[in-house]
Formats: sequence, structure tokens, C-alpha cells
Amino acid sequence: MIAAGPFHMCQPTLINDWCAPTATAVGAHHLRVFSERDGARPNILPRLSTAVASHYEAPERLAARMARVGFEKAAQLLRSLLPQTPTARSADLGEILATEAVPELLHPFHIPIKRLRWKDAREMAMRGEDLIGVAREGANVRFLKGESKSGMAVAPNVIAKAREALNRNGGRPSEHAMTFVMQRLWEIGEDELAVVFEHYLMERTIAPVQLTHLCFVLCGNDTSAALTADLQTCGGPVEQQSIALRIADHQEFIAAVFEEVSARARRGFAFVRPGADRRRVAAARSGARAPADCSSL
Repeated sequence: MIAAGPFHMCQPTLINDWCAPTATAVGAHHLRVFSERDGARPNILPRLSTAVASHYEAPERLAARMARVGFEKAAQLLRSLLPQTPTARSADLGEILATEAVPELLHPFHIPIKRLRWKDAREMAMRGEDLIGVAREGANVRFLKGESKSGMAVAPNVIAKAREALNRNGGRPSEHAMTFVMQRLWEIGEDELAVVFEHYLMERTIAPVQLTHLCFVLCGNDTSAALTADLQTCGGPVEQQSIALRIADHQEFIAAVFEEVSARARRGFAFVRPGADRRRVAAARSGARAPADCSSL
């Protein structure tokens, strides 16, 4: 296994703090099913809402906006970015939790961008792969291609659609998806990692041994048998990982998460880092001038 490269952030513990895992080997492949621990939700909801909000707006940008225009207007804009329909919320939360799970459960991979920040419209699905991850140590680079599915009852045909997407393009990430990540990395100043993506777009082909596939499912039903059957069909050198996060009250849970995001935004201390960001929000709430450095964010 590759050690964490220079782009890997501190390993989080959200999923393991919240859910109990059951791990199963399916030949050379790996299946993990996580079930919510009794009584864990009230303590995890604030952390979940912070993670969810960060996928729609960068915390430092939100904090700076609160300092400029006040927390009520900033919170209103944040809420306008959140999907409102159950279908869009379910799909987004599946992708968000998959993104959060990767660095925790599939270390040293991480997902370098939170692509929902670039949605064209809050109810619309985005094109391309749900997840593109990377693990890097020196010249040794591996890529993760992931698909997420979310539903109260995820059927085998839904998992088959995820597998079809993973196998597309010879199992490699599409040119569109790689280009999208590369361009966003340039925009946010991650030039060194952008060059890695550029290199594999223009000069090298990702080899099968450099690939890991992830099928991630957020569901209310038991998908263990369907995911096992799916993994049994997978051959070749590509590493296969399947993760199911089972939440019995799937739809109510999703509604609760997005309501928590909105509620915390209304309270004004939403989703900001300790220190300077919190001082900016406090200044916004009191009507004081924002700290002088907020314009740089």
C-alpha cells in the first residue's frame, strides 16, 4: 500500500465514529458494510452538517462572506445552494459521504476537489464520474474511480448500473472527468497536483494496476448480497472496493441532515474553521468591521 503523499490531509474518523463496520473479503476484493450505531446520530449530525456544507461552499469563503454582508445574508445564499427535492438531496448526500469516506477508509487515497461546488443548478445531476481520487508517493501515482448510489431500497440493477459506469472507458476515469478535476485544481491553486492530472491526460495512460474502483451505496436496505454478487463478477488487476452505509430511516435521515445544515446557517456560526474564521463571523454578528485580511479569501 502506498504511504500518504504530499496532498493527503489528516485522516478523518467520521464514518467509524458514527457506524459499526462489517468487513468481508470477496475473493481478492473488499466489501465493507457500515450500520449506524444506536444513539450515535445526535452527536454526529453537527459534524455531518459541517461536511455537507463544505461541499457547496468553501468554509473560508463562507466566513469571509459573513464578515462582509452579515451572517443572515450569507446563510440565505448558502441555503440557496442546497438541493430541495428528495431525489437531488439523496444523490448529493450519497456523493458527499462517499467523498468523505475515501480518505478515512481507503487511505492513502483522497478526493482532491469537492465537485458539487461547481454544480450548474442545485437540482441537476453533474456529468462524469462521481468520484476521482488520487494517491501519490514520489513518482508512484494511483487513481480511484468511484460511483455512488443512494436510495431507501437499492436494488441489484442499480448496483449493476454503477458497475457499468466503473467499467466504462476501459475502467479508467474519462477524459472529461480528469480534465474537470485538473482545471479545478488550477483554479484553487493546487498547481503541483494539477500537473499530475495533466501528465496522465496528455503523456501517459493509467495502467490497470494503478486503478482502484469504488462502488459506494447509501441505503436503507441490506445490499450485502447484491454487492457480493457484483464483486464476484470482477476480474483483472483493478483493485475493487465496495462500501455500503446502511441507514434504516434513509429518507428521514437525509431530511434531518439538510435541515441541520439550514438550521446551523441560520444560527450564524455555521461550518467555519477555528480562529480567524470564527472571529470574522463574530464580527459579522455584532456589526463590527470584518478583519482586514478577509478580502484575500
